[in-house]
Amino acid sequence: MKPQLIIHDPDDWLARQLADLAAESRWVVRLPKSAKATLGCLNANRPTVLFTRVDPHEDSGDSCKLVADANRLAPDTAIVAVSDVKLPDADRIAWTAVLFDLGCRYVLFPPLTRPVLEDVASGLMASSVQRVGGTETEDVIDLADHADE
Repeated sequence: MKPQLIIHDPDDWLARQLADLAAESRWVVRLPKSAKATLGCLNANRPTVLFTRVDPHEDSGDSCKLVADANRLAPDTAIVAVSDVKLPDADRIAWTAVLFDLGCRYVLFPPLTRPVLEDVASGLMASSVQRVGGTETEDVIDLADHADE
């Protein structure tokens, strides 16, 4: 079963940032627009990484509920919360703690760059493939294995 990348993002900015990596890696990409559709894409038997956009200024708890529900329904899914909102340090720390407690593996705030997003996605997907027992890790290079070269 091919790994899947689920991207819950209202304006598809994350999808554009990760499109080349996903195509190159031959991942199934799902772009659900609602929380219900996002949760419907989860499959416990498929290596999955979920990226979701969060906006602490406008969030009414929806993104937190999505993270908590996704973690409850598919605990092996690697969840990444991404915000493009610049926050004071104390607020960023508080939001990060909450999202980690709800099940995120990474919480990213600005500055956000394509290489950072790609590194997070590829690392989590490799881990997810191994955890679920997939076989599509032959193209993954672990830089730690090559540190002495």
